[in-house]
Amino acid sequence: MIRIFSVLAISLGFGAFLAWPLFDWPVRPGWIGAAVLLLAASAVRWHWDARRLSAGDEPGARERASWHSMAAFGLLSGHLTAALLQGVDLHLGQGNTLALDNWTLLAAAILGWVIVRPPRMERDERDQEMAARGAHVGHATLTILLIALSLTLGFAPPPVLERLSPFVLGNLLLVLIMLGGLAKQATQLVGYWAAARPGDDADG
Repeated sequence: MIRIFSVLAISLGFGAFLAWPLFDWPVRPGWIGAAVLLLAASAVRWHWDARRLSAGDEPGARERASWHSMAAFGLLSGHLTAALLQGVDLHLGQGNTLALDNWTLLAAAILGWVIVRPPRMERDERDQEMAARGAHVGHATLTILLIALSLTLGFAPPPVLERLSPFVLGNLLLVLIMLGGLAKQATQLVGYWAAARPGDDADG
């Protein structure tokens, strides 16, 4: 389970790190993030293939999808959240590369799934239960976040509301959707982790 939350924390932190202007990057941060994401996807695919050949215990297709989705959502939401916190204009052509970098990371996430995706997206007996668990937690998380946003829009002081333009709100809603997706995928992975240890739950 530590590995699940480590990947979650690293993806969120790395995304935020790429967006924060701590120093001048030699190339656009989006390209650096994309390269790291694709290299990580290649390394994970190699590791899973090696496990399949040596022990036959590699993750199933739906579990692979959860791992990749969690890492991708973490990277994208961390990057977009850090960009929004800076209060800069995220439209293309406004003197920063944050919007273009986010699109670059999205493209890399899609290519990363092409790399890690198994030849056949087969289901096993655990997938339906894990999907139900993940959907429940993801829906609850998104509901809580939307309630918090609604309260902010209703009761925040004017200086805060002035910063929440329609464009910013649109991007903020994207972040909330991705955070809901993060909760869903993390819950599914915890479920797969627990299901792989049936002896821990023996005799109730």
